[in-house]
Amino acid sequence: MTDASPSTPSASSSSSSSYAPSSPSSSRRPGPPVWFALLGGLGILAAVVVILLEVLGVGVNVLVPGVNTSPAPAGSAAALTYDRVALALQAASFQVQDPNTPFRTGETPTLLGTPRRLIQAVIPSDPQHGIVVIYQFADANSADAAGRDFWAFLHSGTGAIAYPADAQFVLRRMGTTLIFFPWSPTVSPDPEIARLASVLDGLGSPLTGQ
Repeated sequence: MTDASPSTPSASSSSSSSYAPSSPSSSRRPGPPVWFALLGGLGILAAVVVILLEVLGVGVNVLVPGVNTSPAPAGSAAALTYDRVALALQAASFQVQDPNTPFRTGETPTLLGTPRRLIQAVIPSDPQHGIVVIYQFADANSADAAGRDFWAFLHSGTGAIAYPADAQFVLRRMGTTLIFFPWSPTVSPDPEIARLASVLDGLGSPLTGQ
């Protein structure tokens, strides 16, 4: 008679019953979302563009949502200041004209939609510059307040990216208007630009607290 030996489970069946594969989520950590990397790249590109514009002396105008960025036509007050600026520049041997190309500078939200007129002193060696902005306000107090706010902006971190690093500014109040002239010795090395700034700095009145 042959004895029947009890069967024993194989090693393979024992090991397969105790093994549980780990889930993909526990075996590896997900990387950052694609959109996150894309936004980072766009931010770096924007910074490079701003720096390049600063080096070239191009003002960067930041648009604020909900703020009118198309200035209304200037009125008689701006026209009067325009005539006075023109006379002062002509007396200093500058030729003047209306600029042939559009011109916008880095501005505060208040100034983005403010009526203005432009006048340009002709500098033969630097035909793209020498442009003076005349902003018009409802009254002298409004002009003074807007001018103080603008002056603080020009000397803040926000305003610094809108102009060359060595930019200088003339900002004067004449009646209900502001006279503004930005310039850079590096971008415009012709001494006539500095002389133009000196003439403008003698017009009107300084801002309160400037």
